[in-house]
Amino acid sequence: MDKNKIKYLLERYGENTATKDEVEEMFQLLKHAESDEVLKNLIVEAREENRQEKDIPEEQWNKMWNAITQATTERKNFFSIAWVRVAAAAAIFFVIAGSAYLFITKKDVQTPAALTKTNGHFKNDIAPGGDRAILTLANGSTIILDSSQNGMLTQQGNTQIIKLDGALAYNRQSAIGNEQSEVQYNVLSTPRGGQYQITLPDGTKVWLNAASSLRFPTEFTGKQRIVELTGEAYFEVKPLSPKGAQKIPFIVHVTSSLGGMDVEVVGTHFNVMAYENEQSIKTTLLEGKVNVIKNGVTKNLVPGKQAIANKQTQSLDVKDANVEQAVAWKNGYFRFKETNIHELMRQVERWYDVDVEFKTQGDEQDYTGVVPRTQNVSALLHTLELTGTVHFEIEGRKIIVMP
Repeated sequence: MDKNKIKYLLERYGENTATKDEVEEMFQLLKHAESDEVLKNLIVEAREENRQEKDIPEEQWNKMWNAITQATTERKNFFSIAWVRVAAAAAIFFVIAGSAYLFITKKDVQTPAALTKTNGHFKNDIAPGGDRAILTLANGSTIILDSSQNGMLTQQGNTQIIKLDGALAYNRQSAIGNEQSEVQYNVLSTPRGGQYQITLPDGTKVWLNAASSLRFPTEFTGKQRIVELTGEAYFEVKPLSPKGAQKIPFIVHVTSSLGGMDVEVVGTHFNVMAYENEQSIKTTLLEGKVNVIKNGVTKNLVPGKQAIANKQTQSLDVKDANVEQAVAWKNGYFRFKETNIHELMRQVERWYDVDVEFKTQGDEQDYTGVVPRTQNVSALLHTLELTGTVHFEIEGRKIIVMP
């Protein structure tokens, strides 16, 4: 086993800078460790190195080590040894400066039945969200997309609406005769526990996260392409430049109870997170250029930057972005970076369609890690419990957070 390589990859992971390939490589190296004893020695070595650099309370180290020891001895029958290795390495190696680090993989987490057996207080489990959404047409009628058949759903003006697996496509048709059809507006909305993808009439692709909505025209006309967003969405905007004309900008109008904001682009990839229960609106640029406009103030973004509009102060600032974290939801992951338990559980509420009750005080621990969104909620909660810093109960569709 290449200890130095594992340490390097774990450090990259702990800083939340590891690429997807590096995370997979780290999993594989940990899985192929030649024995539990070898890996345990590696963890202990890392623990001692970190203890020399960081002032970690003895009680915290003991909590972590006891949690992992218990998982290894009592739960071995239900979880693969590889999973325990990964959990142990993450839990012990990355408890630095008060942050608990964790990660699991699709392959290593076992069935919900096994989780129930190993966690007596999880008397029921909750499945993850999926491709669920409602399309509201211009006349006010609605189509429940998760129960609709694939194929053409309807036609709005000059545009055919086609459903594919987990996605909509708006295909603009040639106008009939010489008359220009009236532009109509549709709304795609996802519930808590839902997500959906749509290709707009101009070819722009949009991924809509849970508890979000997108209002858009069935046909783009004029000198601007304007859509309205609540919640969170990832955009891949198609450049549009009619022959002999300037490029037509694409504008995302973000609606919020504390004031609106516009994101203006021509052709680019970016993410906008604008939930009502979050403290700020975040626009993260992956490719191209973006102008973020709020209260008459304009900020220009280049790839790797993030504009943060603070809802309380109404300020608009730009900082370096953690791009992997910003778009993790679109790629099928939760990705935390020194995330407090309240912010973390707000993501859980939206994706698993649950309510969360706190019986803790303050923000407690911060957590960093990568967890697949395809797992039942018990997989995430169990991994958090392995840090020895928090415990949970599930009552119906309510999750109780306890110290």
